[in-house]
Amino acid sequence: MGETIRGGEMTTGSRIRALRESRGMTQRQLAERAGCTDAAIRNYEAGRRALKGSALDAIAGALGVAPEALMPVQAESARDALELLFRIEEEFGLRPVGGGRLAVAPGAEKAPKLAAAIKAWESQVDALDRGEITPEEYESWKMGIGGC
Repeated sequence: MGETIRGGEMTTGSRIRALRESRGMTQRQLAERAGCTDAAIRNYEAGRRALKGSALDAIAGALGVAPEALMPVQAESARDALELLFRIEEEFGLRPVGGGRLAVAPGAEKAPKLAAAIKAWESQVDALDRGEITPEEYESWKMGIGGC
């Protein structure tokens, strides 16, 4: 079987498996909904086949998530993470506000959507901390947040 965790992060295959299982679906059911074979799903989950293009869109759609939720994000160093933050600043107005904190600049065009998404995230973290949801439910929520 393919590698499940790479550098502390779930692989695309393990993300597909986790979402499929959290939805109570078999590989065959996912394949039928995505318009591919169950062998293809097995290969994606095992990391023997790269998921991209229309297959990525079809599987994400069948799982009810944004395609981005299935793809790993490469941030292996503080510099990598900072580059991601710079990109978020450019697109959504996320800015440092002092004390190591970040805030959404209200004047940015996409700021309202990001602010709403962060509030939803905060709510889920609070629910996790209070024991109202399990870590698995939290991970499933993170992967299914598409549409923001």
